[in-house]
Amino acid sequence: NDGYESRFLQILLEISNNAGNDRTSRYLNQVQRGVMSLLKDMASNSSLRAFKALITISGDYMFVRPKALSSKSNDNQYKDEDDHGEIFELEAAKMVASSFDSDELSNEAKVVVMCSVLLQYLKIYGKSENHENDKARRKTSAARYDIITSVIDSGLEATEHLDSNISEKATLDSIWDRIIATVSSLLLPPADNRYENYAHHSKAILNIVAIVLPHLPPRKFSLAETMLQNGANQAVEVAFECNEKNHHDGDVPYALVAEGAVHVFLSCFMGLCQKMPTCPAVSDLTLKILGGTVESEDLFSENAVLQSKTRQSLAIAVCESLKTTPSQDLLVGAFPLLCRLTNVENDGLRRAAGKILGGMNLSEAISRERQRAEQADTRAREIEEENIAMLEEIEYLQAENEELQRQLAVFSEEFT
Repeated sequence: NDGYESRFLQILLEISNNAGNDRTSRYLNQVQRGVMSLLKDMASNSSLRAFKALITISGDYMFVRPKALSSKSNDNQYKDEDDHGEIFELEAAKMVASSFDSDELSNEAKVVVMCSVLLQYLKIYGKSENHENDKARRKTSAARYDIITSVIDSGLEATEHLDSNISEKATLDSIWDRIIATVSSLLLPPADNRYENYAHHSKAILNIVAIVLPHLPPRKFSLAETMLQNGANQAVEVAFECNEKNHHDGDVPYALVAEGAVHVFLSCFMGLCQKMPTCPAVSDLTLKILGGTVESEDLFSENAVLQSKTRQSLAIAVCESLKTTPSQDLLVGAFPLLCRLTNVENDGLRRAAGKILGGMNLSEAISRERQRAEQADTRAREIEEENIAMLEEIEYLQAENEELQRQLAVFSEEFT
C-alpha cells in the first residue's frame, strides 16, 4: 500500500508540474484544483506523504509573503498583500494548516508534520548554519507567521498529549528542542535582520510565545529560561539603541522598531513571570528595568523624550507581567521598587504599580515570611545543638584515643 501511495503522489506531482502555473492568472486551473482536492483528502486521513507533498509544493510560500517571492516585488507592495489572487504554492501552504483541524488527523501525524514545517522554517529564518548559502535566508520583513502559527498551535497540543501519555519522555525531547529553536530564532534574530523583525512582526512573536509556553514541559524550562532572558535583554538593548539613531536615516522606522522591541520584551518577561517566577532572570530583569527607572534622574526630562518613553513602556510591561505571576514571593521581592514607583511623576506608572500593590495580600505575605523566619530560627537552633553534641562526642573520642595511646605505650614497655 505504501508503494501504491508513493507512486500515486508522484503521478499527482507530475500532473501538477505539467498543468502550468500562470502567474498572471488570479485563479487556479482545474487540474491544480483537482490535485489540491486529492491531496487535501489524503492529508485529512493522516497521510504523511501527502503532507510532505504539500510542504514541498508550498516551498517558501508558507513563511514568506507572496509579493516578496515575485520578481516584481518591492516593499511598497506589501500593503497590497491580500491582493494576489490564488497561487498554487500558497494554496498548498494553507492546505497544510487547514488540514490540522481535521478530527481524523492523528496526534502522531500532527507532530511529524509540525516538525517538518519547523525544519523548513529554520532553513529560511534560523541560524546561519541552517542555510546552504547566504541567499537561503530572507529578510524578516518579508516573513509571514499566520500559517506557521496555526501549525504550531495544533501541533503543540498534539505533542503535549503524547508527552503526557508516554513513560519515556526523552523520545520527545528533540521535538521540544526544535520548538525552542524556532522561538529562539524569533526572539533572537540575526543582527542584520533584527530591526525588521521587531518593526514588522513583534505582535506575531508575542502570539507565538504565548502559544508555546503553556504547552512546554517543566523539564525544558531551563532552556526556555535562557531563551527568554536573552530575548528580553536583546529587546531592551534594541529599544534604547533605536532612540539614539537618526530617525530620518534611511528606510528603517526606528520608532516602530523601538515599539516592537517593547512588545518582544513583554512576551519574554511575562513568560518568565508566569512559568519560571523564581528563576534569577526574573529578579535580574525586574531590578534592571524598575530599578533603572526609579533611579533615572531624567526619566521625564524634555531633553530625553524618546528614552523616557521607552523606559516608561518597559516599566509598564514589567508591571503588567508581575500582575500575571502566581508567585507572591516574586511580588514581595519587588515590593520596595513598586512602592518607589508610586512616587514617580508619570500617572501610568503610578497606576500600574498601585494595581499590583493593591492586589497583594500583605498580611499573608508578612505572616508567611514570619513563619519562614521562625522555621529558620528553629532549624538554626537544631543545627547548633547538633554541633554541640558533635563537639562533645569529638572530645569524648579524643579522650578515649589518648587513653588507648597511653595503654599502648605501657604495653609496649612491658614487652621490651
